[in-house]
Amino acid sequence: MTQQGRWRPLGLALLVALCLAGGQGCLSFVRSLDVPPKGQVVLGEEIPAPSRNHVHIFLIHGLDPLDLANLRGLTEYLQQLGYLKTHYGQLYHLWAFKKEMLRLHKEEPQTRFVVIGFSFGANVACELVNAVKEDGIVIDLLVYLGGWALSNTPRTCPENVAHVVSILTAGCPWDGNLAGADNLQYDDVWHFGPPTHPQTRKLLARELAVVAARVPYVEKVPPLPPELEEEIPRPRRLPPEQLRQMTSQLPPEWNFLTSRSARREAPPPPLARPSEARKDKQVPFAILP
Repeated sequence: MTQQGRWRPLGLALLVALCLAGGQGCLSFVRSLDVPPKGQVVLGEEIPAPSRNHVHIFLIHGLDPLDLANLRGLTEYLQQLGYLKTHYGQLYHLWAFKKEMLRLHKEEPQTRFVVIGFSFGANVACELVNAVKEDGIVIDLLVYLGGWALSNTPRTCPENVAHVVSILTAGCPWDGNLAGADNLQYDDVWHFGPPTHPQTRKLLARELAVVAARVPYVEKVPPLPPELEEEIPRPRRLPPEQLRQMTSQLPPEWNFLTSRSARREAPPPPLARPSEARKDKQVPFAILP
C-alpha cells in the first residue's frame, strides 16, 4: 500500500470524528455568550408570559459541524430572554419544521412564527417560509445571518413575511443586499460572527418583543374563595324596628322620604285618594279630540 493510500482512511476517519464532535459543538466556546443584560431581559418581561409562549422561533444552522458560530448558544440565549418555544435544527430539519409549523397553525391559531437561518441555513429558512406560504401561514420575522448564497429575488422576501432582516459581514464576495429587507453589515467580524454579535442579540431582543406584543392576551381573574365571598357586604332588608329607629333620627324636613306605614301614620282620607270608578272611566290621551 502506498503512503497516499494509507493516509486516505486516516483522513476519512478524521473527517467522521470531526462531524461527530460537531454534534457536541466543540468549538462553540470560541464565541461563548454571557447572560443577557438586564435591558434586554426587561423587554421580554414587559410582555405577559402567555403571549411570549405563543412565539415559536425556528433556528436553522448551516455547514458548521463544529458549531463555530455557536448558533446553539444563541438558541439558549433567546430562551433566557423568556422565549421558551425556541427550536434549534440543522439543514435536514426543513420538513420537520414545516410539519410542526402546520400543526401549530391549525391547533394554536394565535401562534407567531420567527425563522432564523445562518449561512446555508439561510437558504433553508427561505425554502421553509415559502413552503408554508400556500397554507396561509404568516411569518412575523425572518432573519438571514450570513446568507451570502441568497439571490436577490422576490422569493427571498416573500409576501407572507412581515419583516425581513439580512445581516452580512466583511469578506462577502458580492453585494448581498436584498430588496424589501433591512440590510445590515458587520465590518468587525467574519462569516461565523453574526449569530453571537452584540448587535444581533440586541436586534433580536427588540424585534421579538414586538412580535410577542401582537399576541392578544386577556388576563383571567380567579374567582374568590367561598370564605371571602361570605364577607362581601350585600344589600339586605332592614328589620322594621331598625328602620323606624333610623327614620326617627332624621330631621323633620326629610320625613317625606319615608312612607306613612313606616311612620305608623294613618292612611289618607278617602277624598284624597283617586276613586276606582274614575280610574275605569279615564280616556286614553291618544284618542282625545
